[in-house]
Amino acid sequence: MKQVGSGEKNDGATITASKFLNSTSRSNVIVECSKQNGDFLPENIALRPGLRMMIFNHTRPGNFRMAYEIEHAPLGFSFNLSQNIRLTLNGGGKNREVVERSPGDVLVAYLPRTRGIVESPGGRVAGVSLYFTPHVFRDLFRKTPECLELLGINSCRALPEKRLFRQSPFNGNIHLVLRQIFECPYRGELRRLFLEAKALELVALKLTEMENGLETNASALSHRELDRIREARHTLLARLDNPPSLTVLSRLAGINRNKLNRGFKQLYGNTAFNVLRNARLAKARSLLQQTDLTLSEVAFSVGYNNQANLTKAFRAHFGQTPKTIRREKIIRSS
Repeated sequence: MKQVGSGEKNDGATITASKFLNSTSRSNVIVECSKQNGDFLPENIALRPGLRMMIFNHTRPGNFRMAYEIEHAPLGFSFNLSQNIRLTLNGGGKNREVVERSPGDVLVAYLPRTRGIVESPGGRVAGVSLYFTPHVFRDLFRKTPECLELLGINSCRALPEKRLFRQSPFNGNIHLVLRQIFECPYRGELRRLFLEAKALELVALKLTEMENGLETNASALSHRELDRIREARHTLLARLDNPPSLTVLSRLAGINRNKLNRGFKQLYGNTAFNVLRNARLAKARSLLQQTDLTLSEVAFSVGYNNQANLTKAFRAHFGQTPKTIRREKIIRSS
């Protein structure tokens, strides 16, 4: 958790959330907020009674400022992929705190009787948040993990009124699960079932870090170096059809090749090459599902020299050929 100075008023869009993330019963998590000035809200999914997922995946045209108030808090796991976020916290018997979250951070928080402000700049918004009622979260475990007992969470009694606010960078395994959530191929109840499984997997991965004392070592590179890794990934994704070589990419990012690959593995669970390949194939699948481009046109638009190379990589990655995906599109449209 990075401590910074007191917050300043943001002139962008303002959202007021009354009893934001307020849990009013043992079986439900209620997430309420109102929007203003055309601001975008996340997808809000009830996975089961007492467990809710919010998926952020849009571009915000202007600055964001939200006032929140929490009375009966859920336990939250928030995974931030894209934005710098400033939080002003009041309550819990403490003076006001202002903290910052960076892309690649996960926040584990339990904030009863807390109010404050969330602020972030305009631009890309991507991330996943999970909210459990205390009752449902405790019932996940037959025996409370040691890491939770150290935090004051015990399966035999209610969560304490003291606040929990624990923030750290997340590793490549967590990033892989987040990517699977964004690329979920299912719909309806099957999608809900898939997302619930991924939500529990995210919690298991995070608690494993805490159990093994890995949080303090989660970031082998400095925040400045990690920012450069994120810039390098943005460069790759913007140039799928003609990406720079690893040498050129490291030069553009201002970081050496070894740190570049180490940073990609740390943040995204893969090498720069594999991140590029996965992004190409994901875009190819999207084009096949949403456009009428020929297979050759799709291949060239994502950087493959011919459709045979795309087909080979596509089958190895998805277990299906591009033609199968295109046939499914035609069937759905008919």
